[in-house]
Amino acid sequence: MHYENTAVTLKTSTRPPPDIGPADVDPEQTAVRILAIWTRELDATEHFGRVNIARQVRASLQDIGLVTNRRLINVFEEPTPNWSLLWSAAALLAGLLSGRPLPLQCALFAAAARRPALLEDGLDADVVYLDGIRTLLLMRRLLRVAPRLRMVVDLDDLMSRRYEQLSRLGLPFSLGYLERVLPRSLSRLAVAKGIARVVLWYERLALRNAEREVLQIADAVVLLNRSEAATLREVASKMRDSRQATVVAIPPMAKSVSRAVQSTMVRVPNGWRAIFVGSDVLVQNHLTIAYLLDLWVTARIDTKLHIFGRQKRRWPDTPNVAFHGYVADIEEAYSPGSILVYPCLVPGGIKTKVLEAFAHGVPVIGNALTFEGILPRDYPLVIDDQAELVAALKDPNSRVEDLERATHIGSSYVAQEHTAQAFERSWRQVILGAAGER
Repeated sequence: MHYENTAVTLKTSTRPPPDIGPADVDPEQTAVRILAIWTRELDATEHFGRVNIARQVRASLQDIGLVTNRRLINVFEEPTPNWSLLWSAAALLAGLLSGRPLPLQCALFAAAARRPALLEDGLDADVVYLDGIRTLLLMRRLLRVAPRLRMVVDLDDLMSRRYEQLSRLGLPFSLGYLERVLPRSLSRLAVAKGIARVVLWYERLALRNAEREVLQIADAVVLLNRSEAATLREVASKMRDSRQATVVAIPPMAKSVSRAVQSTMVRVPNGWRAIFVGSDVLVQNHLTIAYLLDLWVTARIDTKLHIFGRQKRRWPDTPNVAFHGYVADIEEAYSPGSILVYPCLVPGGIKTKVLEAFAHGVPVIGNALTFEGILPRDYPLVIDDQAELVAALKDPNSRVEDLERATHIGSSYVAQEHTAQAFERSWRQVILGAAGER
């Protein structure tokens, strides 16, 4: 088998007659059959960032209808990858010859997307949920065999925008979670400076075309960030195709801790500490960690910086900086007196570490990119000037009122805007076809 099956039976179901679409199905009367296609492991892995959000989505889908979960296996996870590599190469060549360049990350799933069992599952479903742009080849096949099948594509963020920024700034190529499954020699080759520049240029172009194609194929496209959703709607408005997806923003949920716990996390005049949470496997985290280490050295910041998350690189020993690695209980990071410091250098998506800190009653110091799509009104700690940032980190007590106000604003914002109820309601509307633009 070239995909993993974790079918979840929630209730009995009768497929609606051909003249009834998913939008007409009453979930109280007839369970909607949902085929969920994932491109990553959600359980036997560390829970952070996108994995946590995907698990939230999966749980919401299971509350909506009868769910069958499948995971596409990429070429390097296959038992015999050589034949699958040929399918990947053929898919890339076909894309070039047709004038529709295929993103490299989509080509990695070319062989898995051809499995007849997935098409059979699709024909037996009312709705297909697809985890990201990497499922593009499967989307095409599903559209050919079942043109009336409702497809909901969860893009997470606009990857073309992220790759454009990486290319423009000459930043390193990010393999993301795929770096864990690629052969080490290939990973090193992909991030080599000269090759990375070419790959970034190609991937940016291919992703831009792929996102437009998804708008033509899917019934709904979901993004985390309202700003990026607005950008994609603008792209859709300039397309002449009669079939266009509804673009919806569904921010992730964030579970707030109790007010009693939050109240212990402010006003510790002699115990402030800066924290950063994230693995350097992601290029945006790698860049921020490098920036913070340099800042602590050049500005001689005495406030202790604690960095949490599994790190791939060997970072230099830096005065007043401690690395803690991956922690199973995130409460260890958000101890009393913590301040999350996250000067973001790469745009895109929603920074879940910000929501997590807010949910724990921890103030966040960041720049405009840090809070893109989630900035609460009148939030006082948006700092784009480095000198102002250094001053705040050297003497947090000088901004104690702002820190307290940020704590209150952040925790109130999460409690109102990122609730489980709102998240689940939005996904129900999208899956059943009743979603409007947000």
